Order: sequence, then C-alpha cells, then structure tokens
Amino acid sequence: MKKVISLICASILSLGIVGCDKKIDSTNVAQSDDSWPQKTITLIVPFGAGGDTDFHARNLASHLEKELGARIIVNNVSGANGNAGMKQVVSAKPDGYTALFFHESMLTNKVVGLAQQAHEALSPVAATIVDDSYVIAANAKSGLKNLTDLVNKAKSEPGKLIYASSVGGYSYYLGRVLEQKTGIDFNIVDAGGGSDRNAALLAGKIDVNVNPYGVMKSYFDSGDFIALATINNERNKLFPNVPTAKEQGFDWNAERYYFLSFPKGTDEKIISKMEQAIKTVVDNPDFRKKTEDAYSVSPTFVGTKDLLNHLDSALKEFETNKDLVNN
Repeated sequence: MKKVISLICASILSLGIVGCDKKIDSTNVAQSDDSWPQKTITLIVPFGAGGDTDFHARNLASHLEKELGARIIVNNVSGANGNAGMKQVVSAKPDGYTALFFHESMLTNKVVGLAQQAHEALSPVAATIVDDSYVIAANAKSGLKNLTDLVNKAKSEPGKLIYASSVGGYSYYLGRVLEQKTGIDFNIVDAGGGSDRNAALLAGKIDVNVNPYGVMKSYFDSGDFIALATINNERNKLFPNVPTAKEQGFDWNAERYYFLSFPKGTDEKIISKMEQAIKTVVDNPDFRKKTEDAYSVSPTFVGTKDLLNHLDSALKEFETNKDLVNN
C-alpha cells in the first residue's frame, strides 16, 4: 500500500499539482524551465530611440531572435540619465522575459545620487561592446588641431572653454579626469545627450565635445568637426588617422561596456543560455559589420563572470574618484 501511495504522489508531483507531503514553487519551476524562451522578450533601452545605445540594442535583438527562436521587442524608456528604464527592469519579474541593455552610466548614476542601485540590483549577463572609440572633438572653425592645442588654450583661458557633457554621465567624468591630469579648468556644462551635444558644437555654442567616434562620424566626414585625439593608448583601426592622447603626452584613457542584464534572481540556466546566445551573436560577421559600419567600434564579448568583475572594479574606481564625478 505504501508503495502505491508513493507512486500516486510521484505522479501528482510530476504534473505540478501541490499535494502529498511536498509543495512546488511554481515560480521557480517556470524560471528553471529548460524550454525558455517560450514567449516574447522585452529589451528595455533606458534612452530615446536613435542613439548609440539604442542601435547596439536593436542590432543585438535582431540577431538574438534567430539564436533564441523568440521575438524580442525593444522598448525605449528614457529619463534620469538611464535610471528610469533601469528601475523598470529592477522591479520586473525575474522570469527571463524582461531585460535591460545599458552601459556603465548606471555606475556613475549611483555615485552621483541619481540612482540608489547599480549592477548589484540586477543579474548582468554579458557585454557585447567594449567601446574604446572615444574621441574629443572641436568645431573645425576653432583653429584647434590636436589635444595639445586644446590644453594650451585652456591653460591660457582658465574657466572659459565650454566642455559639453551629460552631468553625472561618463562624458562628464572624462572631462574632469582631463582637468585633473593637465591642471586645466573647463567650463563644464550639461548639454544633454550625444546628438544634442553635436548640435551645440556645430552651432558654436560649446567648444569641445567627447563622444564615441561613431556618434560624431558624419560631422568628421563632412569636415564640420575635427577629432583632436582618440582617448586611448592605441590608434583605432577603424579611424587610424586620429592620434591618441598618449601620443600627445597625455595619460588619458576611456572605454565603456555595453551589456545586457536580467532582473536580480533570474535563474542561472536562463542567464547561461542568454550568455551563450550573445557570444554566438558577437562572433556573427553580419553583426560585427553592422556595428563597425554604424559606430566605428568592434564588438567584444565579455561573459558573465568577467563582466561582474569589471563592473565591481569600475564602481570602486568611480567611488574612489567621487569628487571628479560630483563636482
């Protein structure tokens, strides 16, 4: 009789019915389902449509659909330098059907107080871009030819040269680092996102702007902007004519990770499956070509473990240099 009862219990449990002397957490069962994904995934971009983050997310989503066999909808939720969209994902159900595509501005947001949480409130999966294409640019009519010209002019006119940024964002931090390393004093203003800053530089309302090369590429091609330096130790193979900051005697480096995250608590099997899908996409020649053609940056895969280590380290760096982010 005991054997019969045990068999009945086993049958009931296999159907997912709560009974006998065990209970099943249906939420955990859904999260652990090896058949994920079974429905549409929403990928939230915490900025408006048309920018570099939006492009990288949409390019990734279109290729991930083929790898995962599921539809992916990109939803733009802008506000608070990306924090509005991030909060929406933090509070979402950790079932693998809501994700965030963001970058390290989530770290500086926390440091400056725009956000209470950063990557520790999420389950980061993998990075697709390590953007080392940052350049500092001036209007071609400015007469500036390189970073040395800019630093010399800033020293001769302290507090006058207008450096555009998104206050609290990565561009702001880079400007403050350059000030510290060279002893110059910019007039740093909040001029909005990358496209807004480009418009301001074109109109002569600001003096210098820092962005990934691809964000300003059309202005370089038209001759309206001049790239004064690549903010890196090595020239970028996609725009090799732009000298580095190091070549000009300045120890100034920049790179920013763009990565996908799930809500905290998402099942490890789902994270692992998405990580592998992202790795396959980053190796895809079509994905790589579209990224390089559009934004002059080569895709780089960074897996879950290495991504977490990087974000932890980067957050500590920003916190150590909190005065450069806040002031």
